[in-house]
Amino acid sequence: MEAPMSHAEKAAWRFHPYEIALVGYQNSGKTTLATKLVTGLGLSLAYIKRDAHHFDLDKPGKDTHTLSRAGAHSVFISDRNHRAHLSQEPMHSILSRTDFLEEDAALVEGHKSSPVPKIVLLDNDLAILADPTLERNTVLAYAGPWASAPDGLDLPYFCRDDDSTLTAFIRGFWDAQTAMRPLLGLVLTGGRSTRMGSDKAALSYHGQPEATRMFHLLKEFCPEVYVSCRADQADDAGRQGLPQIHDTHLGLGPLSGLLSAFQARPEASWLVVACDLPAVDHATLAHLLQGRNPFRFATAFRGHEELPEPLCAVYEPKARSRLYQFLAAGYDCPRKMLIHSPVALLDLPKPDRLRNFNTPEEAHAFHG
Repeated sequence: MEAPMSHAEKAAWRFHPYEIALVGYQNSGKTTLATKLVTGLGLSLAYIKRDAHHFDLDKPGKDTHTLSRAGAHSVFISDRNHRAHLSQEPMHSILSRTDFLEEDAALVEGHKSSPVPKIVLLDNDLAILADPTLERNTVLAYAGPWASAPDGLDLPYFCRDDDSTLTAFIRGFWDAQTAMRPLLGLVLTGGRSTRMGSDKAALSYHGQPEATRMFHLLKEFCPEVYVSCRADQADDAGRQGLPQIHDTHLGLGPLSGLLSAFQARPEASWLVVACDLPAVDHATLAHLLQGRNPFRFATAFRGHEELPEPLCAVYEPKARSRLYQFLAAGYDCPRKMLIHSPVALLDLPKPDRLRNFNTPEEAHAFHG
């Protein structure tokens, strides 16, 4: 295993793993450009605005306004299709990192002194270039009202009316982040195989222990693959001698392996496959990765009753906090998180590929 990540590496983003800020002085065109980008980016976006002055979202006379003024610090209102949460507290500098993860990405207006990657909208006098509060090492590009870049700029320049080119630039930046993120493999073998009566990881359907076969299958797609197991299983058949991540969250079924993997490598995306899926092959995993949507919490196959299959899926880094949220709410089943979260769902190329085997009779009937 590699050394644990530093705090700075874990805190690589502020509001969302895919975020970008539009910063500039008043009347520089931030909101106009943001409106165009919301449509052009083609994603489910969170829009986060920093107002330097006082704002009042609710209207006098409405119930929510009345209750807020009466002293309710948190007011929530919803109907069948919408919800809104009004709070008297400022945005929490730490917990806001989980507020917007249901969306694919975050478009931020303002926050020029923050570490969020930025496009700076230039004013006529270029005064913002001398602004001491601008976090300069996070600036990606400039935008302004002119067709050509002003002299002296050291980064790419875009005309703010050319929103299609800006959209392509932002998507390219986010796609590059995905490409730099490691995709690691995880073979889940930590179960007790009670119904099978013997260790499912050690069963041989293809001439070798199934955990070993799955390890080498994942190596065809991932530079690093780990076997997930309990510490007392480390020397058992199918696991011995292979890189391992031992369960640090015991008694949670497959969630134990998922959370332990994210604890070890929180910056990674994880291609996860259980060891009791002997029909999974190269084509199945290739189809999964071809349809992967890295902006969602996970990419999974539709299985029985159209429900997502959690044990042959790609989990993105932001799924870590989502899984913990569901665990805190009393749900330790990864499928429950997938059902109730924005995920990418794919049809199986061959419907029988995710059939699992839990009894000796089922294992004996397998023909490949």
